[in-house]
Formats: sequence, C-alpha cells, structure tokens
Amino acid sequence: MKLSNKNYAMPTTRVGRAELPRLIMGIHPYDGCSYVDAARDALNYRRYNRVSKVVPILRYAAQYAGVTAVQVDHMLPVLNRLHLQAVWEAEQESDLSIDRIAYILIPILLDSANVEYAPRAHTTSIARNEGVAGQAFWDHFLRDPILKYNLGGSYERLNRPEAVPPYTPAEAERFTIDYGMLEQYLGFFAGCEIPVADPGAEIDLLAMTGRFDLIREYIAFLRARYDTVITSVHHAGVTIPLLEREGIEVDGYLTPVNALGAAMTPTRDIALDALRQTRKPIIAIKPMAGGRYLGPKAFEYVYNEVGVAATMFGMGTLAQVRETTRWARTVLGL
Repeated sequence: MKLSNKNYAMPTTRVGRAELPRLIMGIHPYDGCSYVDAARDALNYRRYNRVSKVVPILRYAAQYAGVTAVQVDHMLPVLNRLHLQAVWEAEQESDLSIDRIAYILIPILLDSANVEYAPRAHTTSIARNEGVAGQAFWDHFLRDPILKYNLGGSYERLNRPEAVPPYTPAEAERFTIDYGMLEQYLGFFAGCEIPVADPGAEIDLLAMTGRFDLIREYIAFLRARYDTVITSVHHAGVTIPLLEREGIEVDGYLTPVNALGAAMTPTRDIALDALRQTRKPIIAIKPMAGGRYLGPKAFEYVYNEVGVAATMFGMGTLAQVRETTRWARTVLGL
C-alpha cells in the first residue's frame, strides 16, 4: 500500500477535486526540450534516454522534497513512454503515489486537415496579441528568448499576419475536433490514474477565433472521464479574459509566470493583469524562465508577488533538482 502524499512536508492546494502539492514536477527536459537551443536539446536526449537515468531524480523529488505530482504528455511517444515508466518505477521505489497531470493536445480540424500547429494558427495568435497590446507586443516578442527558441532560434522562421493570413471567422466556423484522434491520445495513458486532465494550449486558438462552443464540448468530454480539468494557456493576457467572459468552466489555468516575463504574452504586465483578475487557481510554468532566472527569487516572485496556487518546474539532473526544490521549499517556509 502506497503512502499518502500528505505524510510529506509539502503544502498542498486545492484545484478542482484534486489536492496538489504547491510544487509540481514538469516534463522538461526529459522530453528533450531545453528552451536554449537544438544542441542542448540533443544533449538532453542523450542524458535522459533511459528510464534508469530518470528514476532516481523523480524518486528524490517525491521522497525527499515532497513533490508528489508530475506533468505527463503524449506528444513525443518514445520519450513520453519512457517518462511514464520512470514515474511508475519511482513510485515503486519510494512507496509513494505520484499524481499525474496529463497534457492532452486538442486535435483541431479544418476541412479534414489538422490546424493546431499550422502557420496560420500561429499568425492568428500573433494578430490577436498585437490587437490587444499593439507595438508593445512586438517589443516583447522580439526580445523573448523562449519565443525565439520556439521558432528554432531564428526570427527568419517567423510568419507575420500580413504574409500568412490568420484564420477568418468563416474558416473558424468550420473547425471541428477530431475525437477519433483524441481517443488515441487518451489511450496513451491507459492504465494510469489521471487525477487532473489538462487540455492543450490549442484552447488559445479556439478562444481567439470565438469557438467557445467547441471548448465547452471538449471540456464536457474530458469531465466525463476525469475528476479535475484545468487548461493550458500560452497567451494568458488574451485568452484568459476571453474564457472568463464566456464563463468557461475549468478548474484552473496552467500558464507561464516568471519575473522576466518570458513566454508571457502579449506582455508580462497584461498577462499578470489577467491572472490577477481571475479567481481560478493558477499553476505557473516556466518560473525560472527556461533557466534564465534562478535562485529563491524565482519562487518568491511566483508564490509571493503573483500569488499562484502552485508552480511546475523544469527538472534536470539530480543536483539541479536538489537545488531547485531547496529554493522553492525555502520560499514556502519549509
């Protein structure tokens, strides 16, 4: 019989029906993602390409730091299966339950073609961010290291709305969700207990194009299967006010929050204003801005200045996790 998470000295917070530790394990860089460059991504793949390399780190976080929740994903099947196996083995070795927060991509179709990562989806979000913040969005975007990383490290790959037109309202009316593909995604987690489902940040595209009917339909689909449903939001300053205005019933938001404003759009201040206006719990991601803002100050910012319910941090080596969890626990008064 596994021990209760409450036996470990990490404060918890209520999100929907789930009681989560205020510090949560992220999946990066165990899926290769470094938020630095392709060379570091490749290094991460070599460093964490075996279950045996990851298990001791997860076990330490759960057993000795009280971090008993973890994000899991399905988008990179080989590495994500490795990660799921590592979580299970860490549970066996620590005799602890580790709650899984499942990120679930939303497969959006336009006339049978997937659009969630299409260039026009990207320019649709750019146009909406620019519409909210004007030039301030571009001033922020063009100096944001994480957004540049997402473009492959070069702004040469940046599509602008004047060159790649956003989706029109008429096209957005033809969006549908591919529930057959979605069932395949959910099948990736077969056999896992999933207390929290996290719809992917494709919620941004649906909200920005006014397809709140599809959002409600999708949330209802997940609620029939999972007790707690939050949603990822990559454009908090635009999307959260839209979701709040429409009364979308999610149990919380998972979104970037850090002192540098990295990956917070359309600007850090506009994103923060949206976070402070909502009464829903916020789970911060990227609190250390992809490794660019380290030390206790990163957690002082998200917990004390912004007041998030919980934060999810990038993992790394055992030494890095020891140091990071020590910073967070110090700020939390442990």
